[in-house]
Amino acid sequence: MRWIKEGLSSFPQPPNRTNHNAMYGPIHDLFIAAKERKVLVEDENTHTSLDSGSNACVSNEHSYKWKFCEEHVVSSRGKTCKSISASALLRKLRWSTLGLQFDWSKRNYNASLPHNKIPDALCQLAKRLAAPAMLMGEEFHPEAAIVNYFGLGDMLGVTWMTWKLIGKLLVADCILPLFSLGCKAIFLLGGKSREDPPLAMFLRSGDVVLMAGEAESAFMVNFNF
Repeated sequence: MRWIKEGLSSFPQPPNRTNHNAMYGPIHDLFIAAKERKVLVEDENTHTSLDSGSNACVSNEHSYKWKFCEEHVVSSRGKTCKSISASALLRKLRWSTLGLQFDWSKRNYNASLPHNKIPDALCQLAKRLAAPAMLMGEEFHPEAAIVNYFGLGDMLGVTWMTWKLIGKLLVADCILPLFSLGCKAIFLLGGKSREDPPLAMFLRSGDVVLMAGEAESAFMVNFNF
């Protein structure tokens, strides 16, 4: 339950990047805004609040074109501005990146992007779970993580695993603890080719899959239900 909560409230927080960055820029406190029924609105005047006479709008800092506002503020403006509810944005959250940030356009990690270290408690958990795959005397030192979000019926399409990162981010060989939280899922781990028959694993909430070695270049599919 702790990590589910962190995954919704803390992990999508800037400077961590999410799939929303390309469209809206960094979005602060998305989970809180969704609970408060806020609406993200594009400000036509990039230097002026939609409602300068009140505190109904809260600036989204660096992405100053978009602001969280109360529903009544958006309703009063009709269809004169672009908007989307925070709850819709939360449902459309597909990934967030912790630690060193992944550049999806270049398919590699960009150390120049602003980032925080992975939370210490999560690092310690990953170290403990990765220990069986480590050589004697070595310790797992995670510096980057990708968090994927799924709704009922969603699936992660066939994905090529490229976890050989910069330097020793995940040590010499690929060591990948994969946490499954929430919905039960069927996880298919393939081989180096799409034609290789996959290994099917039934994951329940709280299960962990530890992948190493050849999993570095394996195809995988995740089905939630």
